[in-house]
Amino acid sequence: MAENTIITNADTRDPESVLPDLCDAKNLFLSVLLTVVLAIIFALASSHSSQTFWDYLSMAAFLMLWICLLNVALLCSLGKYLRRLDIRRCLTGSFLLMMAVSTTVALAVMLASDFIDSAFSSDIQLDRLFLFRVVAISAVIYFIVLRYLYIQHQWRQNMVAQSQAQIQSLQARIRPHFLFNSMNTIASLIEDAPEKAEQAVEDLSDLFRASLGDHDLNSLSDEVALTRSYLGIEALRLGERLQVEWRIDDDALSGMLPALTLQPLVENAIYHGIEPLPKGGKILISLLKVEDKLELSVSNPIGAENATRTRKGNQIAQENIRQRLKLVYGSSAGFSINDTKENYNVTLIIPFGVSNERANRR
Repeated sequence: MAENTIITNADTRDPESVLPDLCDAKNLFLSVLLTVVLAIIFALASSHSSQTFWDYLSMAAFLMLWICLLNVALLCSLGKYLRRLDIRRCLTGSFLLMMAVSTTVALAVMLASDFIDSAFSSDIQLDRLFLFRVVAISAVIYFIVLRYLYIQHQWRQNMVAQSQAQIQSLQARIRPHFLFNSMNTIASLIEDAPEKAEQAVEDLSDLFRASLGDHDLNSLSDEVALTRSYLGIEALRLGERLQVEWRIDDDALSGMLPALTLQPLVENAIYHGIEPLPKGGKILISLLKVEDKLELSVSNPIGAENATRTRKGNQIAQENIRQRLKLVYGSSAGFSINDTKENYNVTLIIPFGVSNERANRR
């Protein structure tokens, strides 16, 4: 896997949830803000003077804010139950609950008409026509909002499906080159060192078992095991020219990351860094957990004569890495390169908690 992979995206919102989390303060604020905007629009449409505008606005804001806050409180408390239903039942149940709230508030306002008339100097008639208007307007608004949420949910589902297909496509690009190099190494060992050739075949089978798997995320401990298998194959080919130093934080090994992430980075370090050097060199692999982040770093030496070749050769692999990280984590992950005259270092920052949550959902 010499032309490589890895990356950053993630919208932490669950793509299977059609309803937003109304317990979240941000969503509550947006709901209240939209309600106030709607109240202003209704007041502008109904008033004929500045005095009647403020009368209509005060009445509309009073009524609509009560409806909004009660709906948010109800959907917040019942959200986890609604999300267990299929999409159609979830949306239908939400619609009926919100309509019940609007009807109840409108009836309560009608029953308290004497108080309302004294509190607001408006000429709005709190009769059956008022009730019909509240119910009809609420039904239209709720239908539009739920339709928007449904379309947004379908869009997120399509994006997830496309992302999965792209990730699999990016992984598939690596296999032919890696297979070619590995088979050449094994072929050269069959006659002189059959035991080493047999071990190399076992290591190769481990790598391809992981590569051909349908899972998107691996634990870091599995990635380390796969990378060690790969290094075992390359050590047979490069001998003492290849030296590897591991710096592993045990707390980081339980973290999840995109499958076949570490091995391609190490392969790039060998292919573009160690292999061109006559005397070889040392690869430093650092795997750390820093607060709630997983930090992966692979560093290799480069010679002055092949520095330009290294930079050009890594461009395809690095773009592949950025795309894959972006598909999986979005802006939550980081990808950086520190290129000096002596060393080439690639560092990945992956959100530790987000990766584990996604792995559990899958």
